[in-house]
Amino acid sequence: MFAILFTFFLFNLISAAPIPAIITRYHTAAPVTQVVTQTTGTTTVWLPPVGIYVLADGSSSTSTVWSGQWNTYPATFTSVLTPDNANTQPDAQPTTAADTTPTPATTTAAAETTANTQPTNEQNGETTPAATTAQPETTSTAAPEQQTNQQTTEQDQPTTEQNQQTQQTSSTTSSNDTPSSSSSSTSETSSSSESSGSLSPPSTIVYSPYADDRSCKSSDEINSDLQLIYNKGIKQIRSYGTDCGSLSTVLSKCNQLGIKVNQGVWVSQDGVDSADDQIDQVIEYGQQNGWDIFNLFTFGNEAINSKYVDVDSLMTKLDSVRTKMRNAGYNGPVTTAEPPATYINYPQLCTDTSMDIVAINPHSYFNEGISPDKAGDYVTTQQSQVAKLCKGKSVWITETGYPSQGATLGLNVPSPKNQEIAIKSILDSTGGDVTILTTYNDFWKDPGPYGIEQYFGTINLFS
Repeated sequence: MFAILFTFFLFNLISAAPIPAIITRYHTAAPVTQVVTQTTGTTTVWLPPVGIYVLADGSSSTSTVWSGQWNTYPATFTSVLTPDNANTQPDAQPTTAADTTPTPATTTAAAETTANTQPTNEQNGETTPAATTAQPETTSTAAPEQQTNQQTTEQDQPTTEQNQQTQQTSSTTSSNDTPSSSSSSTSETSSSSESSGSLSPPSTIVYSPYADDRSCKSSDEINSDLQLIYNKGIKQIRSYGTDCGSLSTVLSKCNQLGIKVNQGVWVSQDGVDSADDQIDQVIEYGQQNGWDIFNLFTFGNEAINSKYVDVDSLMTKLDSVRTKMRNAGYNGPVTTAEPPATYINYPQLCTDTSMDIVAINPHSYFNEGISPDKAGDYVTTQQSQVAKLCKGKSVWITETGYPSQGATLGLNVPSPKNQEIAIKSILDSTGGDVTILTTYNDFWKDPGPYGIEQYFGTINLFS
């Protein structure tokens, strides 16, 4: 009996006790880290391009282009310096962008200024400063000193362009139309003595009514010059001012030949109001003779680039001038002309004003990494870049060219042959829809720091 009770209690005790858990495996999960990336903004950075330079002796070098307006280059590019280019000036061996010390803004400006310095109304040649432009057209001779200073100012404007392009230094050379017929023939000969005269003409060419001695050309000389331009198949000219018969003899002959005119007025270092008298002269002409001869009205040439005016002042004045021209009966496009760098640095100039089209003056010579055969690509690349900034507005190339003589700057060796190569490149890339600087060599201009400003004459290049 005792055994049975003991067994019964033992059984109840065991069944009531918890059964111990048997752990057969221990596992710890690895920690999980979650990374969440959120984009709050984007930044576009211009990286300097890599240039491959192939020299005349077959050797090549590769370098990063830090100087010049490098933000308009492709990511990589190849520049070839042909034997003809290299032998043009034996004493001036071409250098690569990497080997060339960046041209100081003042230097470029000087060169461009030189172009501007030249006689009055061609900003880069023609548009002498306001003072000269302001002189009555009836004056048979423009004040030499004033014209010189004014045009120098014009050239200075191009120069400033380089200054503005500071971090993207690409200067715009400004050279102008040659002066008188007598000087014209001289200029013509020296400008393209080695040219074939086989190039198709551009749509527009710069013309300045100044003689080599900085006086005004005679009516007969002006008429002869314009007849030659017409005979070459060029149907439009660009004028930078209103002096030396620009609103009388020049427009009269252009009207007779059916040549359209991009009429400019010069804005000088005296500020945005310095062109008021010229504007009144243009309006008087238009109201008396009609406006059909003008295909564009340009208020100032590189005035911002030359630091004659600030951006805000020019913007306000440009809108005022456009309104004044509209009220006077002119319904064509109104603009101001500047180097591409001006619009790159101050896009509000085109986006926040009433300018009808955007006018740019790109010159490849001052960009030491651009050889003559690439001048056209350079010009159209700058045109495209400005077009993107100026959203929706048409961009016209109102001045570009290449010197036939002067100092070597990187891959640029000025010579008649290289001038022809560069101009052909520009015409091919633009389809000829471009304003070429200039008709004749401009010996009325100062040669400038690179000795190029007098040698932009191109009339003999065209068939």
